[in-house]
Amino acid sequence: MSYKFIYIFIFASFITTLVINYYFSFPSLWMLLLIPSVAIIFLSPTWKTTIIVGILGIILITVSEFLFYQGKMLYEDEVSLIMTGILEWIIFMIISFFQIKTAKLIIKLGNFALTDPLTGIYNRRYLELYMEKIIPLSQEQEQAMTLIMFDIDHFKKINDTYGHHAGDIVLKKIVRVIKGVIRDSDVFVRMGGEEFIILLPNCSLEHGIKFAERIRTTVENTKFIYKGIRIFVTISIGVTEYTEGQDLKKFLDKADQALYKAKETGRNKVVGLNNSIAFQN
Repeated sequence: MSYKFIYIFIFASFITTLVINYYFSFPSLWMLLLIPSVAIIFLSPTWKTTIIVGILGIILITVSEFLFYQGKMLYEDEVSLIMTGILEWIIFMIISFFQIKTAKLIIKLGNFALTDPLTGIYNRRYLELYMEKIIPLSQEQEQAMTLIMFDIDHFKKINDTYGHHAGDIVLKKIVRVIKGVIRDSDVFVRMGGEEFIILLPNCSLEHGIKFAERIRTTVENTKFIYKGIRIFVTISIGVTEYTEGQDLKKFLDKADQALYKAKETGRNKVVGLNNSIAFQN
């Protein structure tokens, strides 16, 4: 639905409510004010908006009645107006409550679809959507783009030795530590299991390798404690730079080759791959 249409609808229903209440002296007709009020909450489903709209509605009714009838309302009409205002407020608050709750649920479901439930970072689906936009943009602006792929060394052994709960703690702490190192513009993704990706926009392979080494040493120097026992955790990292014409699969495959080289040659190291040439750090 077009927002322009909603704005027009709010304005038209608001004016209509004022006109009707000017020509017909029935206090209950102010219930029509619920129509534009609820439409506003549809646009901005927050408690702040609800309270502001509710207060403005009360002020509008009070001022309008005073201007329309110059304070000459009968006692019965005043009581009816007060009762209408209370009822309208209650209905408005109930509708707002469910609208706000629904909006929060929609946002939450959207986040679940694009984020990893354990670590809270992005998942593969988000990476796919992001790359659809960033690849043409990088080519147009002729900006370098580097991809870091890493996984946790001997993660299965950690799970087997200390249990899956310990493994989850390690995963979450690694994410927390690395989030403190990467830039706001970098895209941090959990691909599944112990495998992660960091996409570095506007970053060359040379700088990407140096940055990956910083990440590796940060993880290596981090203390992972589980039930009073320190778990020594290291990561192996593969780094590659985007080449024009690649799709996401080829880009990931090249990073995976670099990661495999890092694991094959001893783990806990960084290997960069530029086309078919590997660089170890």
